[in-house]
Amino acid sequence: MEKFKRAQDWVIAVLGLYAALSPLFYAYSGGSGFSVVIAIAIVLCAVIALSLPGSKPVQWILIVASVLLFIVPWISSIVGWAAWNLRIVSIVMIILSSTSLKTIE
Repeated sequence: MEKFKRAQDWVIAVLGLYAALSPLFYAYSGGSGFSVVIAIAIVLCAVIALSLPGSKPVQWILIVASVLLFIVPWISSIVGWAAWNLRIVSIVMIILSSTSLKTIE
């Protein structure tokens, strides 16, 4: 596989960046620090996945981090549209990471 060619990892990187910047767009009722840290970790892992397209551990880390991002609204008491925003973004990232994992030989 060629480096920086997988569309799934690009989408995951963009969605992770969106999740990291979402406290700027939505009024978070609870602490948003944990969600921002996880989202930045997702962006970094997506960039690593782009540069190492055959790495299964990186894809597993992306899946685990996306699941954590899904759980964050309950941990940090984030409610309203901001919480659903994080959950929807994380579900899309989980699906894309798992499809990327299936394409790795």
